[in-house]
Amino acid sequence: MSKTISEVVAELNTSFLSGKTLEIAWRKEQLKSLWRLIDENESKIHDAITGDIGKPAVQIQVLEILLVKNDIAFYLEKMDEWLAPESVEVPSPFENWAPTIYKRPKGTCLIIGTWNYPITLTLLPLAAVIACGNTGIIKPSELAPQTASLLEDLLPKYLDPTCFKIVNGDKDVALELLQYPYGHLLFTGGTVIGKQAMQSAAKHLTPVTLELGGKNSVLVTEKADIELAAKRIAWGKFAIAGQTCFAPNQVIVHESVYELFIEALKGVNKEFYGDVIEPHRVGKIVNKVHWKRIMTLLESSKGEIVFGGKGDAENRFIEPTVMKDVEADDSLLQTEIFGPILPVLKYSTDVEGKKLLRSLSTGALGFFVFSDDIEQATDILTWTSAGTAAINDVMGQIAPTGLPFEGVGDSGMGSYRGKSGIDTFSHRQSVVNVPTAQAFEDMSAWKYPGMESLETVKFLKDNMEAKI
Repeated sequence: MSKTISEVVAELNTSFLSGKTLEIAWRKEQLKSLWRLIDENESKIHDAITGDIGKPAVQIQVLEILLVKNDIAFYLEKMDEWLAPESVEVPSPFENWAPTIYKRPKGTCLIIGTWNYPITLTLLPLAAVIACGNTGIIKPSELAPQTASLLEDLLPKYLDPTCFKIVNGDKDVALELLQYPYGHLLFTGGTVIGKQAMQSAAKHLTPVTLELGGKNSVLVTEKADIELAAKRIAWGKFAIAGQTCFAPNQVIVHESVYELFIEALKGVNKEFYGDVIEPHRVGKIVNKVHWKRIMTLLESSKGEIVFGGKGDAENRFIEPTVMKDVEADDSLLQTEIFGPILPVLKYSTDVEGKKLLRSLSTGALGFFVFSDDIEQATDILTWTSAGTAAINDVMGQIAPTGLPFEGVGDSGMGSYRGKSGIDTFSHRQSVVNVPTAQAFEDMSAWKYPGMESLETVKFLKDNMEAKI
């Protein structure tokens, strides 16, 4: 008989309190086992993700397998350094107190993953949970059932089953999991459910990391390499049928290069997919509900279709589609599209470009600028708020191993990759070792009730107050 969620949480809490996870050597062995879980089952992972969302094989290899394995290897290389106690610089009177920050495990952590990157967005944060000495639960998305089932089979074969669990199920299971206190909660998904997760966590004062979405913008300036911009933007938008939280939602192009950019996109589409688009090179929409939602957005748009625009409901396929002459109030721009449709707007001045950015994508997860003028690009990055950014690429900020990514505003809060994962899933405990010598005790006599006087107040002001 399978355990209830209450029993799962209780077992993990007991394991954590036993001290089993404290030794760094034990954590490293668990991380190596997690690496082997991926390495020894790559073909099964490919099959499961392909069955769930039809993600192209190269994208699975790079963005689900290689990315996670490389991050685990980087933790193994750096975790001794990252977990080491930190001495804190303080004014001279406190130097002999040995002020130090220790990274302590938080306890049992809950990771709620999502379907578009069903390996990366569950196992990548799990690596940080392990490195920090926590116990943990992963809850994969029910919208990627083959991958969730595979993880349920593999996880207990590779990781200590008394310390790490997987719980599968639908939304109700996720909501039940959220009823318990945790050392930390990490949720990846949409803003609406993310707010619900945060409300549940607030009942127990559970610290939260939210990795949400957002209407990510690309701004292409008159100083951009237009051919290169079109190629990189098209790849980032149409990868796994546009179902990436970092994918561009819209492109804003300077009017002087607008038509050149549209023509470049046409050429890129032909280069990528040929005259007849094979669905397996794009990917499929996760389910029929989302397919219908995306097609409804497309059909209600007042923009002009440059190419694409057709869909196949039975196979949950939508052609890579570019829309031009799109206005800021178009239906496509009112929500995160999360599909292979790219609206292209134009701007004429910096003031207009800034206004469009702030109206369309303030608080997005990513912002992308294309310009060969680095000063121009750097200035444009200040035009709007975004969790992460890239110059002359889209989604490039997820490539460097160990570089944290995080949202801001509606796209979330907190991060967990690389050293930021240590900071997120550890409690930074400040510790001092106060001297016990009699001379020090005599100097500290002012704090005891017998020294309560105006003379003591004056002494403290004259001798202990920092002057500027």
